[in-house]
Amino acid sequence: MQTWLLAAALVAAVAAAAAAQAADPPPARGRLHAVRIVANDVFESDTHKFLEQMVNALHWKTREEVIRRELWFGPGDMVDAAMAAEFERNLRALGLFGEARAELVPVGEDGGYDLVVRTRDRLTLNVNASVSYVGGKSGLRGALGDRNVLGYGNRLAASYAENSDDEYRGSVSYSDLHMLDSWHTASITMSRTDEGDALGVGVRRPFKHLLDPRAYGVDWNYAETEVDYYRDDEVVATIPDTSNVLGADITWAAGPRERRRRLGLLLRIEAHDYEPATGTLASLFRVPGDTQSVFLGPTIGWREIAGFRKVDNLDTLRYVQDVALGTEFTITAGARWRDEHGVGGELQPELSALATWTAEPFADLYANLTGSAGWRWYSGDTVGWRTSLGARAYYRFGRDHTLCVNVAFDAVEEAQDLPIELTLGDANGLRGYPVRQLVGTRRVVGNLEHRVDTTLDVLTLRLGVATFFDLGQVGDGRQLGRAFTSAGCGLRVGSRRLLGRNVLRIDLAKPLDELQGADQGWQLSVSIGQAFTFDGGTTEHLPR
Repeated sequence: MQTWLLAAALVAAVAAAAAAQAADPPPARGRLHAVRIVANDVFESDTHKFLEQMVNALHWKTREEVIRRELWFGPGDMVDAAMAAEFERNLRALGLFGEARAELVPVGEDGGYDLVVRTRDRLTLNVNASVSYVGGKSGLRGALGDRNVLGYGNRLAASYAENSDDEYRGSVSYSDLHMLDSWHTASITMSRTDEGDALGVGVRRPFKHLLDPRAYGVDWNYAETEVDYYRDDEVVATIPDTSNVLGADITWAAGPRERRRRLGLLLRIEAHDYEPATGTLASLFRVPGDTQSVFLGPTIGWREIAGFRKVDNLDTLRYVQDVALGTEFTITAGARWRDEHGVGGELQPELSALATWTAEPFADLYANLTGSAGWRWYSGDTVGWRTSLGARAYYRFGRDHTLCVNVAFDAVEEAQDLPIELTLGDANGLRGYPVRQLVGTRRVVGNLEHRVDTTLDVLTLRLGVATFFDLGQVGDGRQLGRAFTSAGCGLRVGSRRLLGRNVLRIDLAKPLDELQGADQGWQLSVSIGQAFTFDGGTTEHLPR
C-alpha cells in the first residue's frame, strides 16, 4: 500500500509541475509598435544630498539618441524577448551605465509590443591621482578624462604613470563610439614612455548583434619600444625595437542566432628595426636583423550559444555580469612572407586556433575553459610556437559568497623574431612576490579565492573582502621549476553608480616559500580589477 501511495504522489507531483509549466505565459513575440526610452542620471534629479548633486553636475547624461543608435530593429519589425534581452546586454557592455533594462510590454489588441528601455548612468568622469605598491614596486598615477563626452558615449582621456624603476608612460587618447552617426568606431592614441613614442589609429565596424552579417576594421600602430629581459626582477638586457604595423580584417557571419558560422580574411604587414642589445647579460640574447613581413590568410569560426546568465558577485560587486554559455572556436591558416636583413626572404606557413567553452553544470556553478595555440614553420621545421590553456570554476553560495578557482598554463618558443620570455610575480597572479621575479618559457599559475560581499554600503560604495591562496611555477623546455606559494586577504570596493563593473582591489599577501633576495614579509597590492577574472583576464599594474 505504501508503494502505491508513493507512486500516486509522484504522479501527482509530475502532473502539477507540468500544469504549472503549461500555465507560464509564452515568451513575448510580436510586432514592435514603439521604442520608449527612460534615461536617468547617476542619481535622482530631485535628490537633496550634496554629494549626489555634485556627481550629477560633473556628469553628462547619456543622450537618448546614443541608446537608439544601438538598436538593429525598429517599429514595424517582428521582435521577441530574446532580442530585448540581447539589447540589454549590449547596453551594459558599453560601460556607460550602472543599470540597464529592456523589456517588451504588450500594447493594443493586435498582439503588438513596445520596447521599454530604462537606464541609469554611472559616473564616467575620471579624475584621480593615486599611489600604488605592487610586488615591491611603488608607483604614481594620474588621469583625467571622460568616457561619455557631452553624453555621446565618446571617450577622451589623458594619463601619466611612473614607478620606482623609472618606467613611465604618458598618453592621450580619443575614441568615437558612433563615427559619423554609424556603427563604426574610431580611435586614436598618442603616448610617450621611457622607451619612446607611440601612435595608433583605427576604424572598426564590429558585430553589433548576434545576427549581424558582417564586421571589419583597419588599424595602424607605430611604436618605439625597449623590450626588457629580467632576472630576479631586475632588467639584465634591453633590445630597442621601432615597429610599424598595419592590420586589416573582414569577417562574414551566417546561421541562426544560437549557431553562427564565420568566415573571414586577415592581412597584417609589419616592419621592425632593431638596435643592439644593452645590459649586463646582453650577450645572452639574440637580436634578429631588421625584418619586414606580410601575413595573409583566411579565418573560419563557429559559435554555439547554450544560453545567457545575469549574475553578480563573480568578478563584480552588486553589478550584473553577463555570462554567455556555449562553445566557440576560430582557426586562422595562412602564410607569412618574412624578409630579414642578412638572412633573406622566405615563405612560412602559419596556423593558429582559439577555443572557449563556458557552462553552468549545476545551479550557481560556472565553469570556463579556454585554449589557444599558434605555430609557424619554415622548410619543415617549427620556428615559432605558443600555447595557452586556462580553466576556471566559480561557485556562488549564500548569494554573498563566491568560491573561485583559476588555473593557467602558458608556453612559448621563438627561433627567429625577438626572444620571448614569460615572467611570474605579483603582476600576473602570484601575489606576495616581486612583479617579475621568476622568468622562463613555461609558466603555471593557480589561484583559489573566496570572495565575500559584506552587504555594507558607504557613500554608494559596496564593500567586499577576500581570502586567497596563490601558486606559481616557471621553467624552460619540459622542466618547470619549484613551486612558489602565497596566501593573504584583501578588500574589494565596488559601486554600480561610480565604478560600474570595475572593482578596486587591495590585497595583503604573505610569501610562503623563501626566495633569495626577495622580501619575505607581507606585501601590499593595490589596483583596479580582480587578480583574475572568469574569462581569463588578469590585471596589469605597471605603466607598460
